[in-house]
Amino acid sequence: MEIRIVVDNIGKSFGEELLFSNVFAEIVSGQCLTVTGCNGSGKSTFLKIIAGLVRPSSGQVKLMLDNRLSPNERIHYMGLVSPEVSMYAALTGIENIIFWTKMRGVACSAAEAEKVCQQMGLGKNACDLVATYSTGMRQRLKLAVIQAVHPPIWLLDEPSSNLDGNGRELVKELIFAANRQNAAVILATNESGEALYGKSTIKL
Repeated sequence: MEIRIVVDNIGKSFGEELLFSNVFAEIVSGQCLTVTGCNGSGKSTFLKIIAGLVRPSSGQVKLMLDNRLSPNERIHYMGLVSPEVSMYAALTGIENIIFWTKMRGVACSAAEAEKVCQQMGLGKNACDLVATYSTGMRQRLKLAVIQAVHPPIWLLDEPSSNLDGNGRELVKELIFAANRQNAAVILATNESGEALYGKSTIKL
């Protein structure tokens, strides 16, 4: 599946407060676009605009397969890892993966969910309730879910947040693997090393 995302003169304001304006970018399948900027510059909002969850104040986002997709159609092609996304604390790691993949219409057995947990470093805790997870473990579970769903477009908002060195390396491997498998990745980060993962970079 070949996807092309065009960000055409996007701007966003909240009342009289201008977050950003005149943002242009383009990304296709197999590429990574990095989005940088200081805290409060609008990186998270920018990803939500791409996802169709927030409307821009100006400009537009065009997402094209064979035909241009509407915002309602767009969300089915995307996966979002964000500090605002929560896993279900009353479910285990495996149960969360099975739930989210089912919601997206992706077949995933318990054995497959356990394998993804192992890949994300959660093997010993895959059957534990997420309520017992540390913040770093919950971040690893979010990465496990997007890996299991494996959408054509990955939206990663500070994906290394709360992760140790091993977890940060895991994020790098996931991004490169997603690109090799022809997914488009948009990465919002304040990490100078992660900013180098992108074929192109925009600064808000």
